[in-house]
Amino acid sequence: MAMKCSNHDDIKEDIGKVWPQIIAILTGCLMSLQNGLQFAWTSPFFVELTRDKVNYNITEEQASLFTTLPPIVQIISCPLFSWMCDAVGRKVTLLVSAVPYILSWILKAFATDVYTFYAARCLTGLGVCATVAALSMYIGEIATPKVRSFWGNFMSIAISLGQFLINLIGFHFNVRQTSYICLAPAFIFVFTFPLMQESPYYLLMKGKEDAARQSLKKLTLKKDIEPDFLQLKVDVKRQMSEKGTWRDLACVAANRKALIAGVLMRCAQQFCGAAALGSYTRYIFEESLGDSETSTLIFSGVYVIMTVIAGFTIDHLGRKKSFIMSMFLSATCLLALSGFYYVEQFQLQVDVSGFLWAPLAGMMAYIIFSSFGVINVPTIMLGELFSTPVKAKGMTILLGVMGLMMSLTNYLFFWLSVSYGMFCPFLVFSVVSIALTVVCLYVIPETRGKTLEEIQQILSGNVQHK
Repeated sequence: MAMKCSNHDDIKEDIGKVWPQIIAILTGCLMSLQNGLQFAWTSPFFVELTRDKVNYNITEEQASLFTTLPPIVQIISCPLFSWMCDAVGRKVTLLVSAVPYILSWILKAFATDVYTFYAARCLTGLGVCATVAALSMYIGEIATPKVRSFWGNFMSIAISLGQFLINLIGFHFNVRQTSYICLAPAFIFVFTFPLMQESPYYLLMKGKEDAARQSLKKLTLKKDIEPDFLQLKVDVKRQMSEKGTWRDLACVAANRKALIAGVLMRCAQQFCGAAALGSYTRYIFEESLGDSETSTLIFSGVYVIMTVIAGFTIDHLGRKKSFIMSMFLSATCLLALSGFYYVEQFQLQVDVSGFLWAPLAGMMAYIIFSSFGVINVPTIMLGELFSTPVKAKGMTILLGVMGLMMSLTNYLFFWLSVSYGMFCPFLVFSVVSIALTVVCLYVIPETRGKTLEEIQQILSGNVQHK
């Protein structure tokens, strides 16, 4: 009887623990928090910097480059950081990403002219590129499917939290004070992340079997790690049997499908307003409501709450269904906002003075619908789609596409709103989003609850997916 109890206890203990993976994800996501802080920095300070002619004397046209420079630098630098992920590891690349973020905050703290701000925003692009490239791979490779289903969404949660915090801090502190405050998470990351484990996938790629075994053991805390290690070794070996050339990225069916799905999701995400609305939140509310502080904080606060809830809804509905539903509903909200701004601008014998709440309500509906799919799913799936030998090359293209789309949509939003009125960018984004929703319906695979190897088998057509 005692022997049975002992065996039962051994089996129970050998299930392992998930908290080491969760801690590693949360620590890594301090860089996603930095991403959100830097990304939405223009929301509170675009208006402030263009109005303060005494200390800065920056025009709106000059300030509009604050939103387009980071993604342009991201496009240029994505080959470097994707290469670094394979050359020096996911962990080291993530640590490197803290450097441009820290330098960016320091420059912003002491900037008095537009060119110093430009330099700071270029450094932001480097940090974002390094973070997105390394963190997506890192989380996808250190976490089991069960952990990845919810905690993989924490990248988006951290970004949304960063956007809320920068708006909250920016309304109460000036540019220099805000920069000092925002340095804190970066320094916490620099001192804590070196204690985390490197990806066992990466270690096996480099032939470091003992290190990979130890990493896997510390991430799962299993007493007998050998079965999992041997399976992981077989999976990596099979994937590494591909040469991993640029030709393989286009000619191997699984890689080609992953690339097409990734590109379409990034295009759909950005044309659905993911970057533009976050960058110009205060500007949008200033144009329609005059007093933007309360509306901006409510908007960004709801974004945080809904992104947390999205972790559960995405896991329940699945990646594909969440993304498609979110895209369509978000596009509908953008179309409704376009209608309101059109009526307001052209005074079509309709008194809209009693409907000044409509922009805030429309933006709230948008962030609710977009946060449970279109904003989160492309980021979650970024580290899941590609096989090991072509992952860096696939990430290079997707990061480049993401940067290009962010730069394009940020520029389009500002240019269309100034040239034709606020209704125009919302109309263009909604029409493009609806069209891309239909295309994505036939292209995106379902990856919920799948190991990285199972996802490759689905993309190869060896396993049918729902």
